[in-house]
Amino acid sequence: MQVKVFESSDMASGLKMVKEELGPDALILSTKTIRSGKLGLLGKSRFEITAAVDSVWPDKKNNTLNFQAKAQDKLTERDILLGADIDQPQDESLTYNAALQLKGLQSNGPESIPIKQESPVTCTENQSNLQSEVDELKGMIKNLGREMLRINNSQPTVRKTLAANHSKTDDAHLQSLQQRLLDYGITPETAKTISGFASEALTLDQLTDPFKLQEYLEEIIQEFIHVNEDIFKENKRQHRVALVGPTGVGKTTTLAKIAASYLSKHSPSIGFITIDTYRIAAVEQLKVYGDIMNIPVEVVLSPEQLEQALLKLRDKDLVLIDTAGRSPQDSLCIEELASFLNPDLGIEKHLVLSATTRDKELFEAIQRFSLLDIDNTIITKIDECTSLGLLLDIQIREKIPYSYITNGQRVPEDIMEADKKILTQLIMSPGKGLPYE
Repeated sequence: MQVKVFESSDMASGLKMVKEELGPDALILSTKTIRSGKLGLLGKSRFEITAAVDSVWPDKKNNTLNFQAKAQDKLTERDILLGADIDQPQDESLTYNAALQLKGLQSNGPESIPIKQESPVTCTENQSNLQSEVDELKGMIKNLGREMLRINNSQPTVRKTLAANHSKTDDAHLQSLQQRLLDYGITPETAKTISGFASEALTLDQLTDPFKLQEYLEEIIQEFIHVNEDIFKENKRQHRVALVGPTGVGKTTTLAKIAASYLSKHSPSIGFITIDTYRIAAVEQLKVYGDIMNIPVEVVLSPEQLEQALLKLRDKDLVLIDTAGRSPQDSLCIEELASFLNPDLGIEKHLVLSATTRDKELFEAIQRFSLLDIDNTIITKIDECTSLGLLLDIQIREKIPYSYITNGQRVPEDIMEADKKILTQLIMSPGKGLPYE
């Protein structure tokens, strides 16, 4: 008996394959459905048919002769392995059985070989089993589809709920962060900007950790602040610095503080020039500082006189120029001041602003004095403020570097070169004033 297993996509094509391979007398021994894919799920189903025939395969020529020859070869090989001759066998039972098989093959052909046959499966039973398997598969797929649909329908709700809870938690912490920044005196726009950066850079655990949050705020505020730590670090033959700004911000006093600081750190080679002839006793005040520090003072009334005064002080390492306070609303006065501070003269312009000025007026002054091409900013009177968030607001909106910070009227004690870390401490420590070593 020849037995062979066939696979096909459907029952009809499988039966056709059996008929073509084994002939019309082939017997169907069994059928079953097999599935491909991972773990046998969701793959394409195929049919496996096991069939047999009581003769050699019909697609070979001289089937009977070939079969007999193979049987004879098997018999001969076995006798050779046993070391026996066919006529004189050493293993009588083996040789006798082989002889009977050979005799049957020679006389009657392969049909005479006794073969135990299994009961064939009828087509009706086959179709019934196949239909049962198909129905079972359909039921499994249907149940699987329902389960997947249920999971998909439930997941968006779960995700939305988690997202909503997470969003509420984030919003609460971000609102708390914004309020903290507002308490520093930072404007709502700047507070919103910083809290937005924090929400992107920090995890929820970091937002709720006061130490991590404090560390992040210090870092980001320092990133926003620009300073010119030492305006005299560049080795120039002569530094020329003019202080400009609104009235009442402390320009003359700040000028004296810078001179005293330069005397102690660099050189006594300093000269004063004042073009502040509007304010009563302004010239006398600067002359008093000049006499105390042994610094010559030149008074000028026109741009031409300013050039002559600079020529007189050409041997000085530092020339400090005091100007009259100008109202930000008076554009003509600011244009007049610009005619004195000709760019060809190489004068650095430092805009002096008071920390006590309201935000609106402060930023308006910055815009008005921008006509002078401001190089640095000096913030005065920080000792009179309970919060200094404006130090950050100025940097975010205008990006003009700070050169000095002043903290009172004393000369020369109450002045300090701008430092990112100290400015950050001032912003984040309302009411504590300027730290000293």
